[in-house]
Amino acid sequence: MNTPLVAIIGLPNVGKSTFFNKILGVRKALIYPEAGTTRDRHFGLTSWSGRSFYLIDTAGVARPGSDLERDVQKQTEIAQEEADLILLMVDGRTSPGSKDFTVAGRLSQQKKPVVLAVNKIETRNVKTETLAFEYLKLGLNKPFLISSINGAGIGDLLDEIVKILNDKFPVRQLEEEERIKIAFVGKPNVGKSSLINALLKQERLLVHDKAGTTRSSVDIPFDYEQNKFTLIDTAGIKKKWKQDSDVETASAFQSLRVLSQTDVALFVLDAAGEITVADQVVAQQIAEHNKPAVIVLNKIDLVGEGERDKLLNILPDYFPQAWFLPVVFASAKTKLNLELILDLAAKSFQSTSREIGVESLDKFLDDILSEHPPGKMDDQREPKVYNLKQTGTKPPTFKLTVNFPAAIAAGWRKFFEKYSRALKVLNKIARFHWLNLHGYA
Repeated sequence: MNTPLVAIIGLPNVGKSTFFNKILGVRKALIYPEAGTTRDRHFGLTSWSGRSFYLIDTAGVARPGSDLERDVQKQTEIAQEEADLILLMVDGRTSPGSKDFTVAGRLSQQKKPVVLAVNKIETRNVKTETLAFEYLKLGLNKPFLISSINGAGIGDLLDEIVKILNDKFPVRQLEEEERIKIAFVGKPNVGKSSLINALLKQERLLVHDKAGTTRSSVDIPFDYEQNKFTLIDTAGIKKKWKQDSDVETASAFQSLRVLSQTDVALFVLDAAGEITVADQVVAQQIAEHNKPAVIVLNKIDLVGEGERDKLLNILPDYFPQAWFLPVVFASAKTKLNLELILDLAAKSFQSTSREIGVESLDKFLDDILSEHPPGKMDDQREPKVYNLKQTGTKPPTFKLTVNFPAAIAAGWRKFFEKYSRALKVLNKIARFHWLNLHGYA
């Protein structure tokens, strides 16, 4: 990767994710008032003074007390190794402690440029500055006093980062890359992170046998053949959560927000497990967000050949709103059909920009009206359908104009949508479209 990497390192709860979100201008990293919320590495492309670079948000440096925590710390260590510059963040409301000195000492041994940011300085006065400048004792040059909440001091900090990067890398204007954003969505523990790791051929994401390991979405740039993707790992979406303050609730809601911003949803199911209400919740969310999608039956290596056809046959019963979506048998363990998943995702994205000609729409409307016209009203008046027009793309949106909108029964509308999807599949036209009957007038 030619774009420089800047890793944000620090103890838990010093404001690393808040700073990350402030720079990117979006709530990309999960913010929660519980130390240790961040577990995976989070990438975000940003620029300052003509210099583009990736910020990497990481978990707080801590002594691991379990296998899971050891895996979390490994992710932070990998971020430090990958980074071209380390941004060490500390809490300016407290004096430096032994843990701060330990982290600073380890970073000094890596022989990489380190910039020190003293965070949570919302108001600068003699008291706050005196306390903040105690961090000079860490031996990392002058500290930059900042507030990730109100943005104070961040401009000077970014100037310093860019100055170091410009000395380390040739200065050139990087064009904004257009990438297809693919979100891996599903209930917890269906193998979303494992599929991404298999595609990347490395342990890029934290994988653990405990459901709910991934807490917030992770964006990863990935090139495949002629396509540029951003793979987005998300936290599992559940049917319900125990309480609003639960960090898993915040994780799941972030996954839902990702759906509104992604280009294609990969709906991951555990082929070896039972289809549950939680799976149906995910399918409904995809439908409500009007996203092109591919159903990925992961862990198919655990399912016998004779059971696979049965699995395909029951999918429309569980997901009637997604009966037309392509289905892929896949396995993160055996690498089965990983390339096919990317191919289908790219085709799904391309289909969202497709426009259908007026003549094709007119012929389709004539065919459906001659075969199955809408029923008459109670007073025997017959609804008239005047035309069908495409009004937009991403997703493709259509407007059906009639004389009496209230006369078009819900059953006929459903038939109209199902008929249109089936016809397009047969003719290989707009196969992956979400067709929306929009704006009856």
